[in-house]
Amino acid sequence: MQTGLDVLHTTDWDRTFHAYGASGDAPGRLSGLLTDDPDTLTRSLGYLYSAMLHQGSLFPATVPTVLFVAGLLDRPDRGRPYPDTGASPEPLRAALLGFVRDAAESATIDATDTEVAERARLEPAERERAIDAIRAEDEQVWEEPVLEALTWQAVADLRAAAPALRDAVQPLLTCPDALLRSRAVEAAAAVAALGGLDLDLSGAADMAETRDEAAVIVLAKGEAGGDTAEFLTHADPAIRACAALAPALRDDAEATRVLVEALEDPRAADQWFGSRPAAFGGHVRFTLVRTLAERARPEDAERLLPVHRRMAALSSAYTAERDCGPLLELAFPRTPGADAGGEPTGVQRAYLRALLDNDDLWAETVADFSVHLKGLGLPTDREGVRLLIGD
Repeated sequence: MQTGLDVLHTTDWDRTFHAYGASGDAPGRLSGLLTDDPDTLTRSLGYLYSAMLHQGSLFPATVPTVLFVAGLLDRPDRGRPYPDTGASPEPLRAALLGFVRDAAESATIDATDTEVAERARLEPAERERAIDAIRAEDEQVWEEPVLEALTWQAVADLRAAAPALRDAVQPLLTCPDALLRSRAVEAAAAVAALGGLDLDLSGAADMAETRDEAAVIVLAKGEAGGDTAEFLTHADPAIRACAALAPALRDDAEATRVLVEALEDPRAADQWFGSRPAAFGGHVRFTLVRTLAERARPEDAERLLPVHRRMAALSSAYTAERDCGPLLELAFPRTPGADAGGEPTGVQRAYLRALLDNDDLWAETVADFSVHLKGLGLPTDREGVRLLIGD
């Protein structure tokens, strides 16, 4: 399967599309990744995420784009794009590996190849009609079922590309640069999960020298469906927690205990890594508490109340939805459309009192947290919560 410049030159970009319509602009925009100018590189990387992987969504043009990007991974870094934050800019290949990882994750769906093929079934004439409509900027076509079928075809195509993506990423698993190795490990795990491929991280593991690298390897092993139970007793609490996040350990009591232990000091967990693994989308504590809540049942709410109190105590109006939302859902389970009704239980009162005890949670009104509270049938203001629990 072709990668790199071959894909850029042979793809009929006018007959495929991205988030904003026909992708005839792709060759010009993607070729910016071949320069060493930071401004151009930054714009081209932005294009990858705005047009080709818009808000994590896959499009038919995403597939040749990922294959083009994969073919650039063996090119030495000449320029660095500007970073999103004040951090030092990463090498271009680190950003490209991140895109490969993100695209693979967006296409990793719990469906067999046969099921995907069935959902992608589409008469060639119908596909051509849809492409013509997109090129004509017919807004109505975006609401038609044909677009869903074309998206499923993109999933199938990216699955088929997984071996080529693996081959492109593999050499970087043992490159001298530690950051590139870690990004390659993350990309390799996502590609393996996408295509149902074996994941061999032995070379990267042999070269790992830091907590950051070890954590990425353990997380990758878990993401690919591996058994990480042996790391639950590791001397490093960060490695133990990374092992506990593995989906295969969802029902493992020791993994749950490790997550609770890690959240005994959420601020410390946030400081574990110099270069935070991609598995943590934001503060480390967000992922830990979300996973813990997802694995628990409503009857576990009382046992997990100390965790909730610690999360509520350090939270703010801007992080409350991610800090407190997961365990609040556990304490206030609701059936969609049901009326909350009734007096709160003692445990529920304790959960709400923990929110009231932190002034920072109520210093400003932030939509995310207010919407979350409303969705649980709870008041969205501090006084309303006080009245509910009788304080």
